[in-house]
Amino acid sequence: MDILTRRSHIETTRNPDERLDYLVTLNGTLQMGKGASVCHVVIRYIPDQHILSPESFARYLKALGGIEWSHLEEAAAAILEDMGNEVVARWIQVNASTGSEDPTSVPGHQVVLEDKQPQWENPGLLARLGMI
Repeated sequence: MDILTRRSHIETTRNPDERLDYLVTLNGTLQMGKGASVCHVVIRYIPDQHILSPESFARYLKALGGIEWSHLEEAAAAILEDMGNEVVARWIQVNASTGSEDPTSVPGHQVVLEDKQPQWENPGLLARLGMI
């Protein structure tokens, strides 16, 4: 699946109040390819102009399940890049993990990636977020 097709599954709407810094958390599951392990994905972001609908995030992850990912890091990096391009959050974190309950996965494999807009700072809010 090419990058534009992948990103076409992401739908955003206007942020109801761009003046506020607030945290949005969405989670779902990603099949790492046909017959491959299941990955749990959590994104946390502080919106700027757009917010991502939970339904769109679920459809996006389902579409990504049709891709044969070589490793968890590759899938997590693609999610971060896609969300960064389409949602354009002030700050975003992608947490992708496979757990020991899945016999086809490496026990306890977790990847956490973050990005933020260069001029955005809110250390008080980020300090209050739960640890990874």
